[in-house]
Amino acid sequence: MPALIPIDDTITAIDHDLFGAPGIGVTYVVQGDLDRVALIETGTSLTAPATLAGLDQLGIAREAVRYIICTHIHMDHAGGAGPLAEALPNADVYINSATANFLVEPSRLLTSTRRAVGEALWPLQGTIHPLPSDRLRPAETLQLDLGRGVTLRAVASPGHSADHIAFFDERSGTLFAGDSCGIAMPRHGIDPRPVTPPPGFDLEAQIATYERLSKLPIERLLVTHCGPVAGGVAALREQHLRLLEAAHAVRAAVAHGDPDIPALAARLFPAGDQPVLRVWSEMSVAGLVRYFQKTQPTS
Repeated sequence: MPALIPIDDTITAIDHDLFGAPGIGVTYVVQGDLDRVALIETGTSLTAPATLAGLDQLGIAREAVRYIICTHIHMDHAGGAGPLAEALPNADVYINSATANFLVEPSRLLTSTRRAVGEALWPLQGTIHPLPSDRLRPAETLQLDLGRGVTLRAVASPGHSADHIAFFDERSGTLFAGDSCGIAMPRHGIDPRPVTPPPGFDLEAQIATYERLSKLPIERLLVTHCGPVAGGVAALREQHLRLLEAAHAVRAAVAHGDPDIPALAARLFPAGDQPVLRVWSEMSVAGLVRYFQKTQPTS
């Protein structure tokens, strides 16, 4: 059975063993009224059975889930939308309308993801079960009242990807940050750090997102990889500084020629012995390299 992580009396995280390991990814269950339950993040198609088992453990009827909310189109955040929608008959799927069509016709998303993650991680991504377009709703304008004072408000947070949206609960000061505030995996010895993958990472947009989010009255910061992050706004400041330091190092490496991505990743984003996290570290450096190669003037 999946591990359940209680956050408060309305929020529970289901650790669905993303990429076959605990402590890497969660789906958040947000409960207002008994018949108005939201899921934030889906994991991949491979994690959907664990998420459904977690709902069963919580005693939540399938018909009570009305909202499946994705922060962005990456497959570890939206890849489970299809099988979850099939199992949850009253739920619509909310995602940025700019990328929603990738869940209807997923071939380009599958190709792009395989190229970005590489062959070692690709088998763990699952697939995309195409969604009927009438099950999709725009997340960028979401202002959702779940009852019992629980609300979810969309907050634009591009940078990690252009379509990224975080969601804020005013009542509790909880930010469901997706990847806009990086990752933090204490189970694997990973302290809070930004994630900057290709092909869509945008440094200027991510810096603006950190500045925008820092103005929110955040009391609790919840990331998808993996769970609550201590420190709230202070953690955002630390990540902002860490991003600037990593960007400075990668910019210098790009300026001096062909950057050594594995060496930079080991120095800037150490990942220990967890193979998935090593891939992610190299992806983050590769995203910064791609950004500077696109934006840095050539001589």
